[in-house]
Amino acid sequence: MITQHADRLTGVLGIAVSSMYVYQASQIEDSLLADAVGVAGVPTAIGYLMLAASICLFLKSWLKTKQKAEASEEETEPGGSDHPHLKAVGLLAILAAFVAIVSVFGFVVSIGLFVAAVAYYAGARDVKTLLMCALITGPMLWLSFDFALEIHLPTGMWSQWIGK
Repeated sequence: MITQHADRLTGVLGIAVSSMYVYQASQIEDSLLADAVGVAGVPTAIGYLMLAASICLFLKSWLKTKQKAEASEEETEPGGSDHPHLKAVGLLAILAAFVAIVSVFGFVVSIGLFVAAVAYYAGARDVKTLLMCALITGPMLWLSFDFALEIHLPTGMWSQWIGK
């Protein structure tokens, strides 16, 4: 199966699954202890994010030319392994490293390193792009969760070392 067909199929399945997910999330009833976001707020937002990603993937499949798709089928991917199970094991190892360091370095630093490691493993090799991605992702997620959603993320041991 060429990449275009795989992207179209994945996009359509993603649209269907995320639509069902959004519907199910919207059916969650608020309790008396619910905050301003509500119990269904985060799951619904994740569902819409999944829906947007699926639509983008589906549209991307139509924008690729057939020649580019055939050329990309012949090339091997720059990151990881050609075997999907070995790729999954590699991603699992990166996730295990994230879990191990999050208690020491905290969420902001750990998620930046995690995103950079996954991007490198997936084939991104531009050091400037990896560095910018790592430096932007952590603080943006921290701002989203800590300030917007008021969900406090782990700060790690380094905050104790500097006296906070």
